[in-house]
Amino acid sequence: MHRRRASLGFTLVELLVVIAIIGILIALLLPAVQAAREAARRINCTNNLKQLGLAMHNYHDTHKCFPPGMMLIDDQGTIAGGWAWGVFLMPFIEQSPLQDTLSVTKYTLSQVVSDPALLPMLQTRLTVFLCPSSTIEDLREFQGPGSEMVATANYTCSRGYFNYSYKNFSPPSDPIKKNNGMYYGESSTRFASVTDGTSSTFACGERTVLTAHQDDPSKWPSWCGPGGGGMMNTVSSSVSTKLNLDGTSIHGFSSDHPDGANFCFADGSVRFVSELIEFNNGGVPTNNSGTHAQFIAAAGAGDVGVYQLLGVRNDNQPITGGL
Repeated sequence: MHRRRASLGFTLVELLVVIAIIGILIALLLPAVQAAREAARRINCTNNLKQLGLAMHNYHDTHKCFPPGMMLIDDQGTIAGGWAWGVFLMPFIEQSPLQDTLSVTKYTLSQVVSDPALLPMLQTRLTVFLCPSSTIEDLREFQGPGSEMVATANYTCSRGYFNYSYKNFSPPSDPIKKNNGMYYGESSTRFASVTDGTSSTFACGERTVLTAHQDDPSKWPSWCGPGGGGMMNTVSSSVSTKLNLDGTSIHGFSSDHPDGANFCFADGSVRFVSELIEFNNGGVPTNNSGTHAQFIAAAGAGDVGVYQLLGVRNDNQPITGGL
């Protein structure tokens, strides 16, 4: 009987073999688990952008235009504002009390940043602006008067082809301030001005931490910072940049999702855009001297990519490549 019971146990070799098999199975399953988690995060990101797209349309229904990309100048022509597009969407994303507390029609952003009683409002973590896959911290430095920490955002609006001859700091009467994307300084884009079609025009997309500029992500309260802070380019005036590359440009969209990024189009739909999308800046000046007319000419000659065309609302060129 004693020998029979002893034979029922496991030897050390057998235990090690079982442990090794379990380890191999875990190693095989781990990528699948991580892929499933990333898929769930990407769906969450898609839902965030859908909420923002719906808010943009509700804003248009109320005000007969899309929100401004940023505000610097009020109706009287005096310097005011500083608020980014996301702040104007707050009544449409169930954040009316926050917008009322910030008093965006009464105070400039810099005034609120400098007010110890109101600054915590600018540090509010709004999940609708945050992609679950992003590694951006909740607070980043406000690059303006005060240099306080304010809330970050992973989504930024599209201003199309931007160069420094299209200044964002000009009076409302200055035509060079206008741009050919959906958003720019004091913009009031209407559906009628999206002549390329709302299903073929970026409204907003993702932006994550950039390798070369990790202290400069977008912030939902603010337009301040490189690249306009709340507005990104699909054609940069200074550098050609593409989705999910090494982050050497502060002007472009980027994402922590593998293989591409989510974009909300002007029609409110959200689509995943592959990093392999046709990309070509070859026909557009990138020396800060290009104009919208030059972009149109390059687009007509087939010298710009699908990615660039999607960022512009009025190039009147068909989209022939895939996303």
